[in-house]
Amino acid sequence: MPAQRVAVVGAGAVGGYFGMRLAEIGHDVRFLMRRDYEAVKAGGLHLSSHLGDMSLESPTVERTPESLAAHGPVDWVLVGLKATAIPAMPELVGPLLSGDTRVLAIMNGLSVDDEIAAQLPEGTSLFGGLGFIGVIRGEPGRILHQEFGAVNLGHHGDDPDELQRGVDLFAGSKVEIRPEPSLLQARWEKLCWNIPFNGLCVIAGGVGVDQVIEEPPLYDAAYEIIREIVAIGNADLEAHGQANRIDGPRIAKQFLTQTLGMGAYRPSTVIDYNEGRPLELDAIFRQPVQRASELGMPCPMMSMVASLVGMIGG
Repeated sequence: MPAQRVAVVGAGAVGGYFGMRLAEIGHDVRFLMRRDYEAVKAGGLHLSSHLGDMSLESPTVERTPESLAAHGPVDWVLVGLKATAIPAMPELVGPLLSGDTRVLAIMNGLSVDDEIAAQLPEGTSLFGGLGFIGVIRGEPGRILHQEFGAVNLGHHGDDPDELQRGVDLFAGSKVEIRPEPSLLQARWEKLCWNIPFNGLCVIAGGVGVDQVIEEPPLYDAAYEIIREIVAIGNADLEAHGQANRIDGPRIAKQFLTQTLGMGAYRPSTVIDYNEGRPLELDAIFRQPVQRASELGMPCPMMSMVASLVGMIGG
């Protein structure tokens, strides 16, 4: 793919990381920043990563979408916002869109793609990305990449030609892209990690995933939650007329084994909880429970987690 012009909206840890990896392979990447604007404008943007450190000494960075749009049209908008920011998409992303701009939202949650699509001009090609990555902000202008780094990538509409464009965007980068023919299946599979580990870590007091894995009652609860999610996800795929299904035993083994090796890693919801920020309650916890109710599927464990996280962090 020729060099693309990419605007990063939500250039925190996740958006900043993937934007930097795109810049590393020659794409023209521009960052919308607020908290880190002064530090990045003065001293650049810096990444510490087990896949290789890098720096952008003088990146294009602006405080407002209008100022970023003044640098010219972009081919892609990479959105690294939390799901709680979806209502602000028209003001944050709208000024950056032209007739053929594609939008990639690397964001957790079940129904976020439909919600984002409703905020964009009709016909905008929208992609959903699910980041399997441990990355946090350090000092202003610095990003710390701790674990993993892959993105499961799907297209809203499951268009295979469009999906290939998303894969090609990252070709040659240090980001492992896993193309997903069904974005709905990909979102349910990511929930198999997000609901038990984000949820139980918050319920246990804002702890790391190691405490969930190492405490037998919490480990057993995580396993049962995964089983519920798989059953509901497969029912949802069937309701949408899709023939593909989630392999429950495989996904449970994969996530429990991977989490065992993550040590005291704190998921994003735990970080938000510990720092007093709003939690992604609807996207990660309540919407899946609502969908289970619509399908007539029991989900006592998921409902319990959603209720407790809402009581603790709502």
